Amino acid sequence: MEIEIWSDFACPWCALGLARLDAARARFEHTDRITVVHRAFELDPRAPARRPLTMEQAVATKYGLSPEHVRSGHERMTAMGREVGVTFDFGRIQLGSTFDAHRLAVAVRRTPVGDPFVRGLFTAHFAEGRLLSDHEVLTAVARRAGVDRATVEHVLEGDAFVDDVRADEAMARELGVTGVPYFVINGKWAIPGAQDSDTMLLVLRRAWERTERTEATTP
Repeated sequence: MEIEIWSDFACPWCALGLARLDAARARFEHTDRITVVHRAFELDPRAPARRPLTMEQAVATKYGLSPEHVRSGHERMTAMGREVGVTFDFGRIQLGSTFDAHRLAVAVRRTPVGDPFVRGLFTAHFAEGRLLSDHEVLTAVARRAGVDRATVEHVLEGDAFVDDVRADEAMARELGVTGVPYFVINGKWAIPGAQDSDTMLLVLRRAWERTERTEATTP
């Protein structure tokens, strides 16, 4: 069973959604039969390399909220993350483009180091306050995940996988995706948003049952 996940590494709900999927998979009877494919989705494709705003300032400006309201929301998100082992340190977050991070994630997609690299990006951004447009940061995260140096250099020193990132985003538009995370199971069953782990587990089980039923009746 394949689960495609559209997400952005600068999206706290995406980090939370991935962790909740992990929690659901831990209870799923056939978790060893699941393949996860991470797909690109930039929340802000026009973002500069570095945005001179704190996360609090950016959210307050974008949604017209008071700083107190934003801080309260971040506290709730931090608590939800803690429940599934995700660390959010909103005061340390640096904002900027995630495009090159997505290119590098595409380069290692469907390899043993692909998933650890994606998780490392979320950790670097939300827990460590690292700037994901910084090539030194991306190199460090990649090396920590086991990505070979040649792959990192090939991607970051050129324009490799630009078309692949754009293709992922085009697929999202075709699916009507306007927000992330967005999960698609076997190309048929969607889970929009960071649903709780019980809901995710229910969808996984139903998708598995229907897939097995279809395969059993196919000549």
